[in-house]
Amino acid sequence: MKRHIAALLLLFMVTVTGRAQEVSGFFDRIDMGIDRIKYSKLDTNYIAAPKYKLMVAMVSKNAWSHDNIHIPFSWNDPDVYERYPGIEKYETEEILSRTNQSVAALRVSYCGLSLSYGFALNSSGSKRSLVVGSNGNKFGFKLGFERNSLSNARFRDYRYLPFMYEFLYSMYELGALERPYTIDEIAEHSVYERTDLIDEESEEQIGENDDWELDDVVHWYGNFYYAFNHRKFSMSAANYAQYIQRRSAGSFFVTGDVNYSRLHARDLLNMSEDTLETSREHFSAFGIALGAGYGYNWTPNKGKFLLHGSVRPTVNVYNRMDYDAYEWVEDEEGHRVKKKMERLENLNPLYDKKMKLTFGGVARVAAVWNITPRLVTGANVEYTIRDNRNASDYRLYHNRLNINVYAAFKFLRNKRR
Repeated sequence: MKRHIAALLLLFMVTVTGRAQEVSGFFDRIDMGIDRIKYSKLDTNYIAAPKYKLMVAMVSKNAWSHDNIHIPFSWNDPDVYERYPGIEKYETEEILSRTNQSVAALRVSYCGLSLSYGFALNSSGSKRSLVVGSNGNKFGFKLGFERNSLSNARFRDYRYLPFMYEFLYSMYELGALERPYTIDEIAEHSVYERTDLIDEESEEQIGENDDWELDDVVHWYGNFYYAFNHRKFSMSAANYAQYIQRRSAGSFFVTGDVNYSRLHARDLLNMSEDTLETSREHFSAFGIALGAGYGYNWTPNKGKFLLHGSVRPTVNVYNRMDYDAYEWVEDEEGHRVKKKMERLENLNPLYDKKMKLTFGGVARVAAVWNITPRLVTGANVEYTIRDNRNASDYRLYHNRLNINVYAAFKFLRNKRR
């Protein structure tokens, strides 16, 4: 009986070992396929293949974001321009938000493919962010999502300039003011901080007392690059040292960027007496940009230390701007329903689909220190500009400065070396 049990155990171990080898061989074939797709033949005098294929990095991010949204409208009354000289300069309102974010993130990479998730350490920063990407020697991409608060935003409102002009002029005629105020002087005081736009004691009253609220702004983005000198220049070496740049080299790039931004607000422009709650407004922009650039990796000691710099300017080849507002009303049966609000005539510039030529891009500086084959640390600074607008100056402008510091650990020896 014992012999039979021992024989069965031996057969089981042989079977399991064989299956494990098959599984390992299966993943090795996947890795080989990834390499054939992602990487071209390397010049090993310049680029060394990675010793390990799994990397886990702990990242500390500090970012400064600037979101500037211009909202054009028109007075739709020829008499307005005659009665209030200079008022034509104020047909574009503005939302301005400058945000400082401190983010902790975890980044996991396997064979160059990576996933990063970050969460804000400060309440006024990004609520969450997610990035999927790959930094190959030949080509790479990054797809990301982030939602930023507008807790410190400012809103410049010009719609009430005629009313304020008339009111102040009547005060001057009654002797309450020493002189009448001009349109320009009144416009200088038409700036509201976000704390001025909400009723902190009773936020449910927003929209019923002609106050407004700014919620947040969402960014979906993706970018890619193709490096021409990919046999000698490794973008991957400058990003978490997934490859090792043995000798200094540079390369020209072609690059592209796709981005979608949407700002959420309540009752900024649309106010309806029939609305049961505050109206929900979406200011959105979609853009596609193409460009070219150059990057260089400098290494004085065969890849132990690396300093990288790159610039990738872009020009928008497609823009689409849009604006929608929604309200909650009662239907015939008394049920609360959400419906899209009718477009207002004085907001026609928001619906102008004609594209305006704009420029953007990414500039990056990075330092990488390969302490051991398993341990790498480094830092990078990245500055990004995205600028979408239509012919009527409806504009969503976003720039961002990222400063990242990280420590990464490598696992799973690469058997192909």
